[in-house]
Amino acid sequence: MPERSLGDWLAHLERIHPASIDLGLSRVTAVARELGLLPFTQRSLMIAGTNGKGSVAYSADALLRAHGLSTGRYTSPHLASFNERITRNAEPVADELILEAFAAIEHARAEVTLTYFEFATLAALWVFRRENVDVAILEIGLGGRLDAVNIVDSDVAVITAIDLDHQHWLGDTVDEIAPEKAAIARPGRPVVLAEGNYPRSLFATLASIGAAILRAGDEWSWREEGSRLHLSVEGQRLRLPVPEGLRPANVAAAVRASRYLLGNEFSEIVAEAALGDLVVPARCELRDIAGRELLIDVAHNPAAMEVLASFIKRLPTRRSVAMLGVMEDKDYDAMATSLADCVDGVCAVAIPGIARAAAPEAVWQALDRAGIAIAQTDFSLAGVWEQLLERTQVGDRIVVCGSFYTVAGILALLRADSSG
Repeated sequence: MPERSLGDWLAHLERIHPASIDLGLSRVTAVARELGLLPFTQRSLMIAGTNGKGSVAYSADALLRAHGLSTGRYTSPHLASFNERITRNAEPVADELILEAFAAIEHARAEVTLTYFEFATLAALWVFRRENVDVAILEIGLGGRLDAVNIVDSDVAVITAIDLDHQHWLGDTVDEIAPEKAAIARPGRPVVLAEGNYPRSLFATLASIGAAILRAGDEWSWREEGSRLHLSVEGQRLRLPVPEGLRPANVAAAVRASRYLLGNEFSEIVAEAALGDLVVPARCELRDIAGRELLIDVAHNPAAMEVLASFIKRLPTRRSVAMLGVMEDKDYDAMATSLADCVDGVCAVAIPGIARAAAPEAVWQALDRAGIAIAQTDFSLAGVWEQLLERTQVGDRIVVCGSFYTVAGILALLRADSSG
């Protein structure tokens, strides 16, 4: 029987568990122990929060690598290939290594069923152990307390901004959601908080765990001045750049966590170069396509959309149109309201093959209520893209935003066009 390709394996992963999301740690912990992955022996940084997890992960990765440490980074979802989820020194690992990890997990799980995300998480931990990385950077997928990544007892944790998202699984209020995020903390180990406004329930949970809280404004501080961060950390004063499109609070959190892991080895000069060169894919990312300015961003909930809208308002004024595709549990009206302040019109787009995707007609109605819906009969990615090209001319701006799947779909379409 021929060996499975990566594509074959990923299709297999989507079939072996009856639910795409099944929060809980018992199954994944059992398989991790069978694989010898627990306790996880590499140093690790874990990141939870509603928005900004990827920005922290990429920033910390760049900082640690620049200081000479080898890194493994686990994030999700991906834009072009599964391999993006598991990197070593910022490079996606090869198919062969992932296939070896999958085969080991399949053997170890026996009759235990795992979700796609649980399988991927175990594969990342297996690869990081095999490659013996100095630091594993682990992004929580959903929530924190019952997320598969939380089987690792991290050396330091970061919690980004907390807002309403995934209410079906996490709770209907920020006060209910915050303890789910806080549960990634560990007794006596530091948890970095860079935002200024966290709910009381977060601090109550961290106190009950016994975590060491590194809160901006208390144990350390940061402020933004222009495109620079001014930080004071353990007696060290730092002045560092903020990479384009990233929220200063997320960069500050990455700096604080990296400073903890590096100790006195942390160098402002090295950090300056690392952050100055950093580009995070699909986070306020600007490209040039057919003479148009293409802005792509995975702003998939109201809080993230507010950040994107703020970024657009800081750009030079151009005629701007957008496409929006999101999951069905999002607040389309709030997202449409943010877009109404910064673009001239928006098309809704269908996300094929994703059961949780919102009906594009429902998204269009929200855009219409906000007064920015573009009349359309074709909601397909290709159809919407062609419509936006026809409505724009050289020098205009096209914004692609919403779910990772929306951005990934357009990027795949553009790759196909360029290769054709």
